[in-house]
Amino acid sequence: MLTNFSNRDARFAKIYHWIGIAFVCIVSVPLHFLYEWSGELPAAGLFAPINESIWEHLKLVFWPLLLWWGIGYVLFKNSKNLSRYKWFTAAAVSAFLSMAVIVAWYYTWTGGFHIESPVIDIGSLFIAVPIGQLVAIHVYRVVEPRMIYLILAGAFFVVFAGMFFLFTFFAPDFPIFIPPT
Repeated sequence: MLTNFSNRDARFAKIYHWIGIAFVCIVSVPLHFLYEWSGELPAAGLFAPINESIWEHLKLVFWPLLLWWGIGYVLFKNSKNLSRYKWFTAAAVSAFLSMAVIVAWYYTWTGGFHIESPVIDIGSLFIAVPIGQLVAIHVYRVVEPRMIYLILAGAFFVVFAGMFFLFTFFAPDFPIFIPPT
């Protein structure tokens, strides 16, 4: 249902999230090297990859998207009359879908085709983030503002942030956590 969603709101959402694609991709580049540049400070490792595992590289999408959506809500919640229910539901969809595309992309190329390439790995970011953001624009437009969606979105962000913190230092012995050799 598209009630209360004007053409002006649609234009803002599209422009904001297209800029968000560029923001996330640009921020992800230095974030990839932050742990190394910091002299391997554990605090930097909470937000930046500490190794080349696919799990650690999901931080390159998760944290910049969380930052982008959080800043956007704080800056525009009043002037654009943003619905926190819809905004954070769309944010969770964007982060989840972007991370899922990266994992699928990686395992399709390495597992399905036995091709390992840094170019293909980096390319996943430039495929995943636009997909996540574009779907999120749609979700924001059409989702009903419900408390349960806000609770689920909040739980998603808290659980994944906690998992990133925990698994940075205590990674399980599963392929997604093991750096390629």
